[in-house]
Amino acid sequence: MTLDENHPFEAALKSLRDKKLFPTTLDTAAIRQQLGATFHAQNFTSAQNNLVTTLDAFKSRIDSLLDPQIEQRADRVTPENPQGNVTTGLNEAKAREQMKEAFRLAGYSPNPDDAGTLKDLSGDARINLVLRTNKQLAQGEGWWLQGQNAAVLEQFPAQELFRAEARAKERDWLSRWRLAGAQTGDPIGTGWTITPDGRLIALKDHDIWNWIGSSELFPDALDVIWPPFAFNSGMWVSDVDRDEAEEIGLMDKGDAAPKPTNIISALKAFTEKISALAA
Repeated sequence: MTLDENHPFEAALKSLRDKKLFPTTLDTAAIRQQLGATFHAQNFTSAQNNLVTTLDAFKSRIDSLLDPQIEQRADRVTPENPQGNVTTGLNEAKAREQMKEAFRLAGYSPNPDDAGTLKDLSGDARINLVLRTNKQLAQGEGWWLQGQNAAVLEQFPAQELFRAEARAKERDWLSRWRLAGAQTGDPIGTGWTITPDGRLIALKDHDIWNWIGSSELFPDALDVIWPPFAFNSGMWVSDVDRDEAEEIGLMDKGDAAPKPTNIISALKAFTEKISALAA
């Protein structure tokens, strides 16, 4: 898969739509330190953006990016498309254009020294980052939520962290994986592993997933337990079935599958681990 594909998971869409707008003047670091991981599960915010109308505009446009609608139009009926179906969802370029207008209508203007940088809320770089990161986080959350099913976990008890998109400047995810694994206290091969050909695989309920997205370990991390784990990472996960998990030594035959958990319980556990590390 690529991260630009639309994956309209109902659970993720509901999670996004249920989030409350939270305007703030806090920067990313302060949000992490003061509000914690569970805060993002219930609120929609953007660092140093206290303009409610623009947060609402971001939220609605991310929803459209995730869940494009199909309309039927008589002028689009063809032998190949007898229903005249037309996709009406936004693409990122159109969403960016609309967000720039939303900031203009809100009366926002950046500090001249910040114009065009990530500190410029109305600049292309910042808008792109907010749109793409939140879209991918919703997709990742949807993937995680749909995976918290006993039948799925029985058949696919593990998952692999892999590069889904190339980046001009690659981060060393192998070293990150080792550091996250070491933080769990489990030796490699005990719930998490690196295969001889360099694949990064762990049981879905292993603590390594708490740490690979931890900003206490990695400053660019997003403090989540699902991909993309860090800003602009290009990383994603894919299911690994029971046969392969047994073959590479993560499970023995007859071992119980990971147990389903709900998102709030999982994120509370994550926050407790992060707090312990920070202390």
